[in-house]
Amino acid sequence: MIDFLIIGADAAGLSAAVQIKQKKPDADILVIEKNDIISYAACGMPYVISGEVSSPESLIHFTPESFKKKRGIEVKTRVEAIDVFPEEHSIEIRDLAEGRSEKMNYKKLMIATGASPKKLPFIDYSLEGVFNFHQIPDLNAVLEYFDNHKPKTAAIIGAGNIGLELTEVLKKRGVDVYLFELFPEPAYLWPPLIREACKKKIKEKNINFFPGKSIKNVEKKEGKFVLETDPGEYKVDIVFSVVGSSPATKFCKDKIAQTDRGAIVIDRTGQTSNEDIYAAGDCATVYHKILDKQVYFPLGGTANKMGRVAGLTMAGEKIYYPGIVGTQIFKFFELSLAKTGLCINEIEDQGRGFREYSAMRKDKAGYYPHALPVKVKIMVDDQSDEIIGAAVVSEENAAQFIDAAAVAVFNKMKVQELGWFDSAYAPPYAPVWNALVSAALKAVKT
Repeated sequence: MIDFLIIGADAAGLSAAVQIKQKKPDADILVIEKNDIISYAACGMPYVISGEVSSPESLIHFTPESFKKKRGIEVKTRVEAIDVFPEEHSIEIRDLAEGRSEKMNYKKLMIATGASPKKLPFIDYSLEGVFNFHQIPDLNAVLEYFDNHKPKTAAIIGAGNIGLELTEVLKKRGVDVYLFELFPEPAYLWPPLIREACKKKIKEKNINFFPGKSIKNVEKKEGKFVLETDPGEYKVDIVFSVVGSSPATKFCKDKIAQTDRGAIVIDRTGQTSNEDIYAAGDCATVYHKILDKQVYFPLGGTANKMGRVAGLTMAGEKIYYPGIVGTQIFKFFELSLAKTGLCINEIEDQGRGFREYSAMRKDKAGYYPHALPVKVKIMVDDQSDEIIGAAVVSEENAAQFIDAAAVAVFNKMKVQELGWFDSAYAPPYAPVWNALVSAALKAVKT
C-alpha cells in the first residue's frame, strides 16, 4: 500500500508531492502521469511559435529523472488512472506502454489530473492540421506542420485570451488569420474595458474577425480546410480550436462530489467529499474570496498554490487556502491586459450596487522617454466602499497595476484608502500619480 499516491505530474500534483516529502521524508510517495512529459509551462507555448521562446524544451521544468534526482520522488509516466474505489482505498490504472490494467492501494490519494480541451462536434480532430493546442505534444505537432506545409492562412475558433495570443504569434509568422467567435465580442468573459481594447487592436492589425459567427462544419478538401458558416465558407491551411477546457475527471465520476461541469468539489484544505482523497488544480474547484464559495477557475498559479496547501494538509499540517480574487493577465500585440475581482455581470448577479471610477495616466513620468498610456477602471461596492474589481489596459506591463489592485481587493480595502496609497515614484518607472491611485482618488473627491 502506497502512503501517498498522486495522480497527475504537473503544477498541483508535483507541488503537493514536494510538500509531503518535506514533511514526511520517509513516506512512500508515488506520482503517476498518463503523458510522457511532466512539469511544463503550457502558458508559454504560443511564444515558441513566434520564436520569442527558443524551443518546447525551454518550457519543461522537470523530467521524471530530474525530479527523482532533485526531489527524491518517483514519477511513473504513461500510467493512466481509469477508476477510483474510495471504499477500498484503491485505484485502477492502465499501463499505456504495456496495455495492462491493475489496482493500486493507497492511504491517501491526490487527484491532480488537470483539464482536457473541449472538442467541437463538427471537427475531426484526427485530421493533420487541426489542433487543440493544449499540451507540449500539440506544440511539437504545430511546429512540425509549419516546417512541412508552410501554412499561409489559419482559422482560430475561439477569441478568448488564448485565441488572441495565438492570433498575435501567427501574425508574427506572416500567417493571415481568420478569427471566429460565437460571442459578439473578443475576450467576452473579460471586463468591457479590455474587450474594447481588443476590438480596436484587431481592427488596427487588420485581423479577419468574425464575431457572433457560428461554424457549421469543418472538412478537408484538396489540402485546404473548409469552414462552413451561415452564411459563406472560408478556406484555410491550418485550424486551431481553442474554445475552453473541462476538468479531466470522468474516471472518478460518481465516486466523489463534483460540480455540474465535472470539477471535483474540495474545501479550502484540498479535501474532497472523501476524507482520504484530495484534489487541486484545473480538475478541481477553488475558494473565491469575494464570492465566498467554491468556483471553477483554472489557472496555473492557483494550481501551484492549492497543490501546496493540499500536500501540507495530507502530510498532517492542516492549513486553509485564503482564496483567489480572480486575477488574470495576457498579452495581445502591444497591449498588456489584466483584471482582478468581479466583472460587472458577476457584481449584478450578486445583487450588489456598485460605482465605477477610471483614469488614464502614463506608466512613467510624462516627460520621460517612451512613457506609455495606462488606463485603469475600478469597481467599488456601494455600501461598503470596498474595491471589488479592477481592469487595466497598458502598453507595457499591466501587472504592476493589477497586482496592487488585487491586494486591495483581497484585503477588502476601501476606495478612499487606495486613493492615498503610497505608490512608488521615479521618472523612469512611475509617475507621481499612477492610474490606479488616480482612479481611486476620484472617489475621495466625490
